Amino acid sequence: MKRITGAALLFTLLWSLSIKAQTIDLSCWQSMLDDNAPLQSLSIPGAHNAATGEGFRFHIGFGKTQELTIDELWECGIRAFDIRPAIKGKKLHIYHGPLKTKVTFGKVLESITKRLRQHPKEFAIILLREEQESENRKEQELWALAVGKEIAALGDTAATFMPGMTVADMRGRILFISRSRYSGTSKGALATGWSHAAEGTTQAVLTSNSGSAQLQVQDYYNATGTEKRRTKSEAIQRYIELAGNQTPGTWTINFLSAYSLAIPGLPFATDASYKRNAHTQHTAAAELLTRRAETGRKPTGILFMDYAGIESIKKSIWNRRKTDLQGKRVVNLIIEQNFPKQQKQ
Repeated sequence: MKRITGAALLFTLLWSLSIKAQTIDLSCWQSMLDDNAPLQSLSIPGAHNAATGEGFRFHIGFGKTQELTIDELWECGIRAFDIRPAIKGKKLHIYHGPLKTKVTFGKVLESITKRLRQHPKEFAIILLREEQESENRKEQELWALAVGKEIAALGDTAATFMPGMTVADMRGRILFISRSRYSGTSKGALATGWSHAAEGTTQAVLTSNSGSAQLQVQDYYNATGTEKRRTKSEAIQRYIELAGNQTPGTWTINFLSAYSLAIPGLPFATDASYKRNAHTQHTAAAELLTRRAETGRKPTGILFMDYAGIESIKKSIWNRRKTDLQGKRVVNLIIEQNFPKQQKQ
């Protein structure tokens, strides 16, 4: 048996400590950000339909885009959460289309605020929209009042949107960006001019009582067929590049998520289709972000993805073969874009 010399042991110990010093703790990675960094200049990983990882009231293989709970998504580094409440009775439950999850809006806020108390230098972004949008004006007003009441109850934990806000303005807070109007509070921002077109839009706007900022959005979500999947990949990469070369003050929201309809006419997509898209788009995004990590890191904006933090998963409840998702790798690569090259994940 080969003896380990004292020098070799010392070298191994120093090497181990060096690796640990370079590792970013994903549960509190934002604590390492510069206080003066403009918020829109960051690279932030997000979870599309984040609450679906909490499970559904009834689930038969449709509509699930996440495997991890809100708490688990936080632990793996997610800091932007796509949350879609609908008002049913007296509570705001989270839905994905017609599918009801097991959590309320209040429960989601409770999970995130608990994390902020544990890590006061962290912050979160919640992207809101009214799911199952009603044509009934009374129902719209009920939704707006209920959401505004929940946000107002957070007090200073809910951030006031300002066009030039920095990391320091966000420490310990949640910024709400809503695609649907809510009332009763001036916290957060309203996003208008949203687009689901393949080309996205660079003309959307974030507005609040404190001003407005330009928003560029890519949210092309039906990637059925080879041609549409290619179009989706090109759109994702184009908006990553736009974020990296943005004019000062411009925000970017870019969705890696999409589905492919296996059964035309269904009102929502199968879990398997979200996994297929995640495999395709995460692979392409990982290649691009890896190249950028080596040649010069730039902002990516807010990137929303499916199956965040999951490297591989069963194809479906009927097919036990694994789909390679690279969901953890992509989250890590997005976070890495915020830091100098020597700080490794």
